[in-house]
Amino acid sequence: MLRISIIAVGKGKVEWVDNACTHYEKLLKKYATVETIIVSSRKDSSKQSPDQIKKSELDRIRAQLSTKFTIALTDSGNHYTSHKFADALQQWRERCGGRMQFIIGGAYGLDPSLLAGADYRLSLSPMTFSHQLVRPVLLEQLFRAFSILHHTDYHK
Repeated sequence: MLRISIIAVGKGKVEWVDNACTHYEKLLKKYATVETIIVSSRKDSSKQSPDQIKKSELDRIRAQLSTKFTIALTDSGNHYTSHKFADALQQWRERCGGRMQFIIGGAYGLDPSLLAGADYRLSLSPMTFSHQLVRPVLLEQLFRAFSILHHTDYHK
């Protein structure tokens, strides 16, 4: 079974985010094992520039990375329709050896070195979302993609 890790910068206990994520993680269980790792943002970040904040988050993100196939979420990444995302997910699944990881940055996004080192860069929309909102949106889109690939009624 495919193993998906989601590494996200943010708070771990935001009730509405956790509820939405739990819902989609349960739905995804028939297609993949999903693990979410929350990497905290710095508490004293108000005294730092956006670049300094991204650098400080970089070390905590890198500590969680493995040799899995890595997809970094960024507003400058590739955009897909739901059907094209399902096709891309299938291709990544064939390339990743059964393990892939998605990385979601904090309020200022991901450090450029992390983006450069990713296997793929993905944008969920040309709009900007709260970094907390990205996790449930990603999970829903993963479930939708698997539903498309398995010809279930969810996507209709």
